[in-house]
Amino acid sequence: MQSKADIGFGKKIRAVWLDSSLDFAAAGQSFAESKDALAKEIAANNPGPEAIRKIQTALKRVWFAPPDYCRALHADALRLYRKNDSPATRLLLHWGMSLAAYPFVGTVAETLGRLLKLQKEAHISDVERRVREQHGDRAFVKRIVHYNISSFLDWGIVTETKGSGVYQGAKQINLPSGEYLAWLVEAVLISRDKPQISYSEIGNHPALFPIALDTLSITHLQANPRLRLERQSLNQEIVFLEELTRKANTAA
Repeated sequence: MQSKADIGFGKKIRAVWLDSSLDFAAAGQSFAESKDALAKEIAANNPGPEAIRKIQTALKRVWFAPPDYCRALHADALRLYRKNDSPATRLLLHWGMSLAAYPFVGTVAETLGRLLKLQKEAHISDVERRVREQHGDRAFVKRIVHYNISSFLDWGIVTETKGSGVYQGAKQINLPSGEYLAWLVEAVLISRDKPQISYSEIGNHPALFPIALDTLSITHLQANPRLRLERQSLNQEIVFLEELTRKANTAA
């Protein structure tokens, strides 16, 4: 059973493989129908059968068969892609779906983003240390953090500077319209398993560091029917993700 505890990525995931997967999924093809073509593409860089299997597992989870908790997000991502097929759209959809489908990737992204906001660069050793503080000092943590960040590097989310293992943020992605931001906010809430976020937090959320948010407006968030906005004081708006809010209320 897929759960939010599942760890990924188990290998470096290249942007071109995600692009192909998104193309297949948006065209209505299943993973079974796309598997052979993806294997051939992956094999050009990773010929080993185990490496191909691990990469296909990640591509399947992100773009073909996402966990139940982010299926609505996935369906909306395909709609947004069909509406605007551009390199920027592809990248922001890959980012949001990866964070939601693999919350461990979200942890790495948030940790990396927080370091970049604090000091304009991030050492991979610092990212590893902070992730270990959350997930324990287990052997897989260092390996998976490296795969995640090497994926981000391939996607153009970060650039490497001052030698290996030191990263800076790349040029930020411009949003095609407000509904893409509303979609990304849902992806972050799912990834972090939070039913709500204050509007003021969104513009500075570390997991959104690759996205240009200079045109952020509260009206953008109203484009997502799964988000609910509520004013809780004279100057504070809270954004709720309805599905997580219902679960939290049921568990209370």
